[in-house]
Amino acid sequence: MRIAMKPRTAAILLFIILVLSAALRLWGIGYGLPCSYCRPDEDRLLSTAARFTAGDLNPRYFIWPSLFFYLARGGMEAGETARALLRGSERISPPAALAADPAPYYRAFRMTFVVFSLLTIIALYRLGASAFSPEAGLLAALFLGLSFLHGRDSRFAMLDIPAALFTVTAAGRSWSVFRRGRRADYLWAGLLCGLAAATKYYAAAAVFPLFAAHFSRPRPRSFRRLLAAAALAALVFAASSPYLWLDFRSATREIAGGILAPQFVSGFHLLPGLTTPRGWFYHPWFSLRYGLGLPLEILALAGAAYGIVRALNGDVGARLLLWFAIPFFALLAFQKSCFLRYTTLLVPFLCLLAGRALTAAQARWKISGSLVALLALAISAEPASRLVRLDALLSRRDTRVLASEWMVENLPPGSPLLFAHPLIFGRPLAASLYPNRVALPEGAKAEEMAAAIARLRHQGWFFILDEHPLSYSRVPPEVRGILEREAQAVFTVDPFLPSVRAPVYDPFDAFYVPLDGFEGVSRPGPNIRIYWIK
Repeated sequence: MRIAMKPRTAAILLFIILVLSAALRLWGIGYGLPCSYCRPDEDRLLSTAARFTAGDLNPRYFIWPSLFFYLARGGMEAGETARALLRGSERISPPAALAADPAPYYRAFRMTFVVFSLLTIIALYRLGASAFSPEAGLLAALFLGLSFLHGRDSRFAMLDIPAALFTVTAAGRSWSVFRRGRRADYLWAGLLCGLAAATKYYAAAAVFPLFAAHFSRPRPRSFRRLLAAAALAALVFAASSPYLWLDFRSATREIAGGILAPQFVSGFHLLPGLTTPRGWFYHPWFSLRYGLGLPLEILALAGAAYGIVRALNGDVGARLLLWFAIPFFALLAFQKSCFLRYTTLLVPFLCLLAGRALTAAQARWKISGSLVALLALAISAEPASRLVRLDALLSRRDTRVLASEWMVENLPPGSPLLFAHPLIFGRPLAASLYPNRVALPEGAKAEEMAAAIARLRHQGWFFILDEHPLSYSRVPPEVRGILEREAQAVFTVDPFLPSVRAPVYDPFDAFYVPLDGFEGVSRPGPNIRIYWIK
């Protein structure tokens, strides 16, 4: 006979999971600052929000929905007002404050997104506890709290994190639609589905569990409630991104060229030479392998298979999870630009499927609760250990920050700078302070670099070379030999260490922090060398 877990015990265990998860997300939260592009896409959120004026609320950026641009600007305005009141000083406009010192804004938004991630863990527990059992909910919360991908990106202002929160809470309300079917349940589910889609377009898949819940009811109530929920979701999405309609031509052009073409047709435009399998193979082979960890991925896939069997036999909880996971993965399956973070929304649902499978195995084979807990900790050990090593690495100063400080101290503002390629991701932050700067064209060959260096001799030029396994900082191997002959190295910061295992990176993401192989790096960032051209 199975003994039900006491609510107090479940609450204590959930609290411990939340404390541990918070610690893993707050450690290293100041990474890269004040460099705003050390974690790409954070700067897009804040810079777009800062661009609004009272008479112009058009974001002019439609790769993402607009909801969080407006929320971010509202948060910035409130923050500046509060700071002026507390200090008794004159209020500064958010754009001016962001330009003067971006670090406080980035820290505030990163802390907010950590809260979003912890709320997601709570929402996942509640969904698992209500649809399956408190044990399944706790296991899912543990798996999500210690998962590498969710833990990594929760400390940054990455919109996948609140999108995951809205998606999980929408699934929870969809479960309420099945259980009770009240008008309020439908409307809450519709609201949360709309917020999910208004955060990231692909989170619109949150509506599938709502439809599954409605049609799984023994006696579905009036179809009008489902239509009202769907209408509310559409209204929330439309109202939060008004310029999708007011600037329809620009929006459709940018979505077609910036999302549909690179995602499904041509591949990522910044990396034309990068070829990987489509998402149907790449995401299980690479993204989930490093985002979840191999043991948890195997358990999650087994849980998905078990869930399919259970759903076909009337298990509505499993049906709701799969009605999100399967359509969402079907969308990812056709991708050519397979960023690791695109699987973020899938992670909570896979964690719950894994927790459900483990509790089912416990009931089937009469496994003790202590042994299940040990198994769960063992499964979580691999991603958790990488998350700890990631935190330790993020707490160290990035090479771009160190190089920037050296430049400010040693290079006069008028110094001319030559860069090996036009992409900015690997450059020192201070590079923008030097107006006399040029870059060689993308794909420049070694002989072109040698010719450029020869033309610039005796003119006081400095050559900034950033090298890294990522394609964003890849240069011909002969370049360093040319520079050693024709120029004098005046500064070097090399993050790489001799190691048996090479660091593993997301090849699509300009994030110079590994997913694994942490023993091969001493700090984040590319290898940066500054040469004085003789």
